[in-house]
Amino acid sequence: MSQAFSLYLDLTVVENIRLFAGIYGLDTTATDQRLKWIVSMAGLKGYESSLMSRLPMGVRQRLALGCALVHQPRVLFLDEPTSGVDPIGRRHFWDILSRLAREEGVAILITTHYMGEADHCDHLALMYAGRVVADGTPEDLKQQVEKEAGHLIEVITDQPGKAVSELRRAGFAGAALYGTRIHLFCRDPVRDKDCACGALESSGVKIESTTMRPLSLEDVFVYKVMALEEQERMAS
Repeated sequence: MSQAFSLYLDLTVVENIRLFAGIYGLDTTATDQRLKWIVSMAGLKGYESSLMSRLPMGVRQRLALGCALVHQPRVLFLDEPTSGVDPIGRRHFWDILSRLAREEGVAILITTHYMGEADHCDHLALMYAGRVVADGTPEDLKQQVEKEAGHLIEVITDQPGKAVSELRRAGFAGAALYGTRIHLFCRDPVRDKDCACGALESSGVKIESTTMRPLSLEDVFVYKVMALEEQERMAS
C-alpha cells in the first residue's frame, strides 16, 4: 500500500474492491468472500455504494488497506499509510493493523514519521539521513538510551529558547526543546537537577516546573540524532 492514494475516485467502494480482486486473479466466489471481509474489517459498512471522491481520507485509507489485502498476502508493506489522516482515523487504522498482526498472522513492514505509531511496533529501525541510527524493540531502545544518557527531566520555563542555550552552556549538551518544554538527561537526578536549576536562575530564567518523565521514542530519536551529529562534528 503506497503513501499516495492509489484507488480510483470515480469508482465506488465495491467497484474498487472488485477491480483489485480481478487484478490479483480472484474468482467470483473468492471475490465475494473477500469483499464482505474487507467491508467488515475496514469498517466500511454503509459506504459500499459511495464514490471514492466523496469519502473522508481516513475511510479512503482503510479501503486502500483492504484492497492491498484482498488476495490474503502473508506480508504487507505500508509506506506512511496514515500521512494526512486525522488522529482518530490513525487510531482506527492502527487498531486494524494490530488485529491483522495478532489474529490474522500478517507480517507488516511499515514506515512512519509518527513516533507514537512506531511505539506500537514489535521491532524498529530508526533512520536519519538515510542511515539506521537505532535498531531494536521500543522498550529495548528506551532502556539503551537511559543506560547511556541517564534519566529524563522535563523543564518548563518562561524563556524556553534562552533556557536551552543556558543549559547547554552549563554542560547539558543533550538539552532539547519539545514545543515550549525542555527535555534533558541527568545521570544523577538530584545533583543534576539542582545544577540545571541554578544555571537557569542565575541567568534570569524563571523555572515553572521540573518533572521526571519516562522516555518516549521521540526522546530516543532526538538523543540518537544529536549524538550522531556530535560525533560527526568531533570527527571533522
